[in-house]
Amino acid sequence: MSFFGPISPPTLDDTSSPVLHRALHRARVVGHFAVVQAIVQIIGFGSGIILVRTMAQREYAYFTIANTMQATINLLADIGISVGLISIGGRVWQDRHRFGQLISTALAFRKKLGAFAIVIVTPFLYFLLARNGASVAYATVLIGLLLAGLVVQLSQGVLSVVPRLHSDIRKIQTIDLTGAIVRFATLLGLALAASALHRINNSLSLSAASAIAVASATFLLQYTMLQSYVGGVIDLRAPQNAEDRQEIVRLTKHLAPNAIFYCLQGQITVFLISIFARHATAVAEVGALGRLAMIFTVLGNLMTNIFVPAFARCHEPRKLRLLYAAILGGVLAFSLLVLAGAALFPAQFLFVLGNKYAHLGRELLLMVAGAVVAAMAGTLWALNASKAWVSGAWLYVPLTLATQVALIPFTDFSSVAGVLIFNLISQLPSLLLNVALSYRGFRLLPQPAN
Repeated sequence: MSFFGPISPPTLDDTSSPVLHRALHRARVVGHFAVVQAIVQIIGFGSGIILVRTMAQREYAYFTIANTMQATINLLADIGISVGLISIGGRVWQDRHRFGQLISTALAFRKKLGAFAIVIVTPFLYFLLARNGASVAYATVLIGLLLAGLVVQLSQGVLSVVPRLHSDIRKIQTIDLTGAIVRFATLLGLALAASALHRINNSLSLSAASAIAVASATFLLQYTMLQSYVGGVIDLRAPQNAEDRQEIVRLTKHLAPNAIFYCLQGQITVFLISIFARHATAVAEVGALGRLAMIFTVLGNLMTNIFVPAFARCHEPRKLRLLYAAILGGVLAFSLLVLAGAALFPAQFLFVLGNKYAHLGRELLLMVAGAVVAAMAGTLWALNASKAWVSGAWLYVPLTLATQVALIPFTDFSSVAGVLIFNLISQLPSLLLNVALSYRGFRLLPQPAN
């Protein structure tokens, strides 16, 4: 069994070098996936740039706030579930009925957590929209469109584990690419229409409501494709499994304080600037810079769809260590390359955002540096979670709080740069703690017999 799924039978030319053949096969799998994901991210990046360039800054501020709060609800609805799906699924993914039980259990539990998260977060979403100038009617429309897409995402997030653990890279790519193309084409059409109308009436531009509606429709399309695939791979009618529910509930209780705090920290930049900034343009600037940091989404997709499932399936200590080192080294090299690019060529990075954001050179470097630290910490966490090496993760909360309390007297929360510095330093405790969790996890692995 390879790290990345079944290996094709060797040909006559490579039977003499099975190790080389396996290495080349893995490289082809990762390389092909990376190329397709790069295309998906380029298309997604193009969609983001359409929004940044064509939306008025106030509308883009509303879109940024709504998008951020949608991500927050998604994270709150996932406490312990993803960890359980990967850790349990890594053992049962080959059993159609048993895997179906796990998925049914996770779906039911995530819907309950999702409903709770919506009730808690929606009032705060309304407050942020109103704080930045949205009327009651418009805020209501934005929230309704956002929740429509969110309901689909709750199930999509659970079902997406099935092709990952089955290493069905082609299906993952098809769904991702279809969604990216449809969203880009729709947004481009709306942007061209808005541009034509803008010549008639200067007050008209692409709205946050339109952008959110397109995103929600894209989620529905991808969910439909995913559900059709999953129905042919596992038994979707399988009943819930009591042991799986017990394990997921255990993980949820164990991870809840840390996960809630982590999801809030992940969006803290937008939260702070939305509350303390004097103008909605500051929120738009943070959102626009975040579009440039989307380059790290390629890494995230590689981690989610290839490396984490492979790490979860691997149980041989020596191979596990090698895979861990390779994953972490690759993420670090890529991150440093992007950081160097932002430092040396800020004008070229900012050019794609348009003249409204061309002055954000210093803020760009701070945003990318924060994204680098987040990518490293996120990589470590994903690997740790896939092996349930999470005992002691609660320390993240007091360590981060202590760091942030120490930063408060020195931070200007009304400026974009001040908030980005605060966010960058706040992520260091997560990075260091996950290093410690990984070290302990490997120490506890069974040692090979002499």
